[in-house]
Amino acid sequence: MGFLSKILGEKAEKGALSFFDELVNEAGKAKQNEQSAPVNVTPAAQPQTYSEPNGNSWGPVMPQEENQFSCSGAYYDYFYNVFRDEFPEYEVTKDVIDKRNATVFTFAQGGSTVLIVEVMSQTGTSRKIRSDCAKQGIKYLRFYHNHNGWWNTRSYVAGRVGSALGK
Repeated sequence: MGFLSKILGEKAEKGALSFFDELVNEAGKAKQNEQSAPVNVTPAAQPQTYSEPNGNSWGPVMPQEENQFSCSGAYYDYFYNVFRDEFPEYEVTKDVIDKRNATVFTFAQGGSTVLIVEVMSQTGTSRKIRSDCAKQGIKYLRFYHNHNGWWNTRSYVAGRVGSALGK
């Protein structure tokens, strides 16, 4: 007598075991069909322009579009230059936090902070800035500067920040 038969009775146990056997068989058939189905191979990523939709800023091959890794200098200089060039109507300040390997950018307009952008290591665990922004009603974005395959292309960074700023 099995565990289920003690709880449900012998007839219910047989029904349950039959049901689970059928589920396992169906999953196996689906896996075989998946493995034998033709695979669509997409061509190599094409360079993006600012007008293309966001979301193509990652992958195994560095895009031709300007990105954090194709520019000389530190990651925070790249982000600062994108912010300054793309959003000249905002005063953007940066605060490099060496002990956390992060940089915090503050976007202000008319003396008021309208957006905080935190660029940090993928291994960072800090949530203080994000929670402080939530408490104060300030918009917050986060980018990772060292996540393998995330290129932070200009269009991707500008698109996310522009959306946060209501552009």
